Amino acid sequence: MSSIFSSLGRDVSIDIGTMFTRAAVGGRNSMVEEPSMVATDTKQEEIVAVGEEAERIVRRMPDVWRPLTPLKDGFIVDYRVTHTMLKYFMHKASNSVRRSSVFLSAPCGMTDVEQRALMDAVIQGGAREVYLIETPVAAAIGSGMPVLEARGNMVVDIGGGTVDIGIMSLGGVVVSRTIRFGGDDLNDALLQYIRQCFSVMIAEQTVEDIKRNLGSALAPLDDEEYTFQGRDMTNGLIKRSVIHRSEVYEVLQEPLQRIMTEIKNVIRQTSPELVADIMQYGMVLTGGTALLAGLGERISSEIGVPVRIPNEPEHCVVQGLSEWARNLEQMERFVVASKHRKGRA
Repeated sequence: MSSIFSSLGRDVSIDIGTMFTRAAVGGRNSMVEEPSMVATDTKQEEIVAVGEEAERIVRRMPDVWRPLTPLKDGFIVDYRVTHTMLKYFMHKASNSVRRSSVFLSAPCGMTDVEQRALMDAVIQGGAREVYLIETPVAAAIGSGMPVLEARGNMVVDIGGGTVDIGIMSLGGVVVSRTIRFGGDDLNDALLQYIRQCFSVMIAEQTVEDIKRNLGSALAPLDDEEYTFQGRDMTNGLIKRSVIHRSEVYEVLQEPLQRIMTEIKNVIRQTSPELVADIMQYGMVLTGGTALLAGLGERISSEIGVPVRIPNEPEHCVVQGLSEWARNLEQMERFVVASKHRKGRA
């Protein structure tokens, strides 16, 4: 994988997410995509692996190594882990990091201190310069929205730890909001339900499989079932259980309704002229959770606007960062913070 990119001082675009980090170089179609995870010893004294390798060794030897993630709800919680992981992805994406400009997405609610910490981690990782852009702007650009035109453009990016909502017009951000809530909360709701109702402990991947196979934002027309295995909480043995689509639908209602409420709140803050544009042209739904069955239809029904979900919505942010990097002079107005190795800002 380290030879996927052989760039020479090319721009590096990085979408660092709560669950996955994606890195791309220049205009290439190839991409590095690995879990946002590092593995440390149980005393957290030494980082031994990053990304896919970290996930692999933690799953095989959970008593020896433990996972750490740099972000919680989309924001930095461990600077050392963030620096190590960003350096790993930067060097994996580019063989010439010291001649590279790095373009990063950032949640709308990130403070100046958090922005500086993120940029410092990139510069210390070897980059020549770093630029930050808000996540919904990157998602809008990556999904092909005309953000420079005189019309309202709305995007809702639902990641693992955050929901980023933005409304743009004429190359500017009119309204933006980050909610520290996302796809992980849907998984957590399912996990708690399964523990309480089935008295079993299951792996995170099993929860994700259940959500992907049975999850729906709309009332199901059939009651398909899914068989899964877990560890019985009473005797510690393997237990097989069956969950139905109707159960999953009911469990997901509360977290989904919270997302709907936040989308409505942003629209209420928007001028009537831009709302009219959104009603005419619709909004774009991006992020991995956009793939939840029926979510676009539910938002469209409750909000009253068309909803478009791009192909591979989970890649829109990193694609938008790459497009932004290629047109930096035109898109410079979207830069929320920047830092150069020589100390210029």
